[in-house]
Amino acid sequence: MRTYSHTLLTHAIAHRLANSNPATVWAAVGATIPDLPAITGATWLFAKNRAFSREAFDSKVCARTVFRAPDAALHSIPPLLLAFSLLAATKIRGAPLALALGWAGHITTDALTHGTDARPIFWPLSDKRFQSPISYRERDRHALAVTVLEHALVLASLIHLRRYS
Repeated sequence: MRTYSHTLLTHAIAHRLANSNPATVWAAVGATIPDLPAITGATWLFAKNRAFSREAFDSKVCARTVFRAPDAALHSIPPLLLAFSLLAATKIRGAPLALALGWAGHITTDALTHGTDARPIFWPLSDKRFQSPISYRERDRHALAVTVLEHALVLASLIHLRRYS
């Protein structure tokens, strides 16, 4: 699933469940956090090469650059649990749980929609990767159907947020 879809769908779900609670923004932030290394890596490559390319946004770029460890860490459960325990000590009401739920939703969705580009969800404890039988980017793993469903959900989320905001 694409970063914007993670963010928007999480915000819409949190908005529906929390009824416009400010924690919905924290959930959307949590859903975006795992992709920050890829976004940073793509920005770095763009600045370095001064040209846009599809490769700049390919998650495999992270595997070849200094962004590999942060990318693995942010897409795995142990660092999420550590971050949640640290955030739980803050006095921001509702933020730690909402952020952790958004982040966990991203990890779960990625586990279900990444095939050969799957990340190790228990890193650094294990490098084992779960390769889903479906993928949002691999044609032989139903990418077209996944993309159509993803964008139908994005459209429904936009309609929901427009109607109830």
